[in-house]
Amino acid sequence: MSEDVLQHCHADVRADEQLVSGDDQPAFPAQLGEPQLIAETDKGQRFYTVRPRFRRVAAEWVAITVEATSDHLRFRWDGADLLVIDDAAVNPDDPTSTPHIDRIRPDSGGRYFFDGWLWNEADAATHRSDDTSRAALTLLAQDRPRPVAPLIRYVTEHTDPRSTRRDRTTP
Repeated sequence: MSEDVLQHCHADVRADEQLVSGDDQPAFPAQLGEPQLIAETDKGQRFYTVRPRFRRVAAEWVAITVEATSDHLRFRWDGADLLVIDDAAVNPDDPTSTPHIDRIRPDSGGRYFFDGWLWNEADAATHRSDDTSRAALTLLAQDRPRPVAPLIRYVTEHTDPRSTRRDRTTP
């Protein structure tokens, strides 16, 4: 990444965001919502989760990463809405069967939440420790990151190669 681009970037992650990641995926910046109770044990121990909300640019790169590693999920934009198309719902024995489609609409702040997806808070120090991560996260702090080559390199280098999808035509 050129020094010119880096000079215009203020920080790796915006002050109101933290890094979150899915299993075997790179980390992306998101705002974390209020903690929500997800389970309570017989002894009264409580477990909470937070719901990350992504700016559109981060949601775009989440979609790119997941589609590249999934053998059944595809993503398309419909205006401001992100469509998640699940081909696993198609019954090959039923010619009228169609994929399941989830529509993710931005909230009032323009952020996207992937309902039902499990996210982990990522160790920011680990994800910022190499030049590729620093360059990509600095770009993701912007609303219109350019150039995209560092982002592609970041996704490629921080995705478990065992999780990359097989060709959809292969059984």
